[in-house]
Amino acid sequence: MGRHLVTSLAMAAIATAQLGFVTPAFSQSPEAIEAARRVDISGRQRMLSQRISKAACFLSVGMETNDAPNQMQDAVTLFETSLQALRRGDEAMGLGPEQNAEIRLALQAVAADWEAFSRNFQMALSNGVVPRPALAGIDASGLQLLDDMNRTVNKTASMYGDALPNMPLILSLTIDLAGRQRMFTQKAAKEFCLIDAGVEVDENRVRLAKTTQLFTLTLGALQNGMMGMVMAAPNDEIRDQLAIINEAWAGPKAALEAAASGESITDAQRNIIANDLERVLVLMNEAVGMYEGAIPAPE
Repeated sequence: MGRHLVTSLAMAAIATAQLGFVTPAFSQSPEAIEAARRVDISGRQRMLSQRISKAACFLSVGMETNDAPNQMQDAVTLFETSLQALRRGDEAMGLGPEQNAEIRLALQAVAADWEAFSRNFQMALSNGVVPRPALAGIDASGLQLLDDMNRTVNKTASMYGDALPNMPLILSLTIDLAGRQRMFTQKAAKEFCLIDAGVEVDENRVRLAKTTQLFTLTLGALQNGMMGMVMAAPNDEIRDQLAIINEAWAGPKAALEAAASGESITDAQRNIIANDLERVLVLMNEAVGMYEGAIPAPE
């Protein structure tokens, strides 16, 4: 069985979301550090796919954020840069060209998805506005990209996981789940916005209810553990950070659940999703970085 590993490493940031990455504090071989970096960047791509779709919807409905004009372009640039680095290497990112044939094929599929996805939203984007009829197509191609990116993350984790032989499987699974939470914040915000925009409302209410529930259940599992599947917070720093996230999640969770249940969306709820949920993303990204302190050093 492959090991799943997502750690935060020194990478380019999404400036508008303060999604920085920190240098690993543990002592590992250069090969192990690169393996961890590959899985981390692959995992981050999942979040970016949904962040772009969310930004397109925000531009369409006019939802105000502190960085709305830059959020989409920042995410697009980081996705493109990271995809090229994963495929062909990038010295600044600490990656060489991908050598594994299966992962190369998976990344090739992602590149094809990305071409279709980027064509959809770039064609729709005009003078900073995305017309509502274009949102369904943007969302569909973004979800296809997410599916193939998920498969790529799994393959990368399986192929490279053994580079850290001291990593307990339950810890690597836990870090992977913590990393996935970043994507859920963006997927939930996107689904909320699509409901607000009147795009496939019934389907997006079902999706939003599931996304919100998955974030909540995973957060609880990260705090308290789940026998054989998720490690409870392994140190005080992570435990405190998860408690902060739980508190920050309360407002967005209530707004998301209200939208999923069919209640009318208010301006106050729009503000919560546009701004408070962004804080949850930043906090969750910080938590992923903190898990590196729980990775055992090689004996």
